[in-house]
Amino acid sequence: MPQRIAVIGAGVLGLAVAQSLARRGAQVTVFDKSYPGSGTSQISYAWVNANGKDPLSYHQLNAAAIDEHKRWQAAHPAAARWLLETGTLEWAAKTLTRQQLELRVTKLHTLGYPAEMRDRATLLKTLPELRLDPRIEQGWFFSSECLLYPGLFIASLLAELRAQGGQLISNNEVIALNESAQEVRLTLASGDEWRGDQLVLATGRWAPELLTQYGLDLSMTDANRADPVACSFLASTQPLPVQLNCNLITPELNVRPDGGGRLMLQALDLDQHADPARPVAVDGLIGRELLRRLRRLFINCEGARIERIETGQRSRPADGLPALGYVSTSDRVYLMVSHSGMTLAPLLGRLVAEQMLSGTASPMLSAFTPDRLLRPLSAVAKNAPAYLPAAQ
Repeated sequence: MPQRIAVIGAGVLGLAVAQSLARRGAQVTVFDKSYPGSGTSQISYAWVNANGKDPLSYHQLNAAAIDEHKRWQAAHPAAARWLLETGTLEWAAKTLTRQQLELRVTKLHTLGYPAEMRDRATLLKTLPELRLDPRIEQGWFFSSECLLYPGLFIASLLAELRAQGGQLISNNEVIALNESAQEVRLTLASGDEWRGDQLVLATGRWAPELLTQYGLDLSMTDANRADPVACSFLASTQPLPVQLNCNLITPELNVRPDGGGRLMLQALDLDQHADPARPVAVDGLIGRELLRRLRRLFINCEGARIERIETGQRSRPADGLPALGYVSTSDRVYLMVSHSGMTLAPLLGRLVAEQMLSGTASPMLSAFTPDRLLRPLSAVAKNAPAYLPAAQ
């Protein structure tokens, strides 16, 4: 009899593990309190990379995930192209940041991560509309990196889930979960109940709420507060006559193509003003500053307008690294939460599915067990150290 497995959360991580479980013969049901991708997944810069991601175990996980993305796209040639194998161009203007970039490139070279120097003439030829700061003599091109369209990626994962017989139940929140030695039981807002063998918690920044039902506190950055570590402005422009076909990381502005001639803009130094409780207007201070920086970067942007500015809320464990593993002594409830979900989703979907069905975890996951971020709720009140012995 196939294992009955529920996945709570229809973002990229939840759908990736759900379709992978279904493809391996499990009977899978995905639950979401809203609709697929409605949380962190849909509001994302969606840069697939392993650039500057430490420690080594995290870099290796992300580097392997880039290849997994490319294999997944190649295996679905009839699907809409959600993965853009664009590469990333990056340069720095100030001496210190340029030195830091060059040190990072040197380290990436030792890890076998592609990074090619591009001189000023090549940068100007590659980007015809570019206004390049006179101080910039060279940049670096990271050819393995990609961008993706989150909506199309989610659609691909959903199609695969359904093709394998998986079920999606949207707009029906899981309000209670219980576990015994024999089964996991979920109670839904509709009054319905689900019973099965295993459960995956892939609810991103909402994971701590569900874990309280296990008497556990999960240490995560609070994405509901004004915090540049947890929140970031993402702006999309109207279509512009700018020939950009790669990801661009510059001193003032990160820019990526966003389809139909639109550009997505991100300026990390402005994120100190990002607050999910206070949406910003496209013609307000943040929008005007983003447009000023865009006009300094490209010609043909004098009449540019921003169509929308959203505040992305990151699903980020407190130490910035993924939390992946069982959180119950019976090995029935599995936690998946990670900041780099867009990059890691296909790889983690496969590795977690293999672990749940075989009982053996990949060595790639061994550095990311969640015990380092968990403590009993009773200890929280006493300000105890954030540690709970491993439940695996």
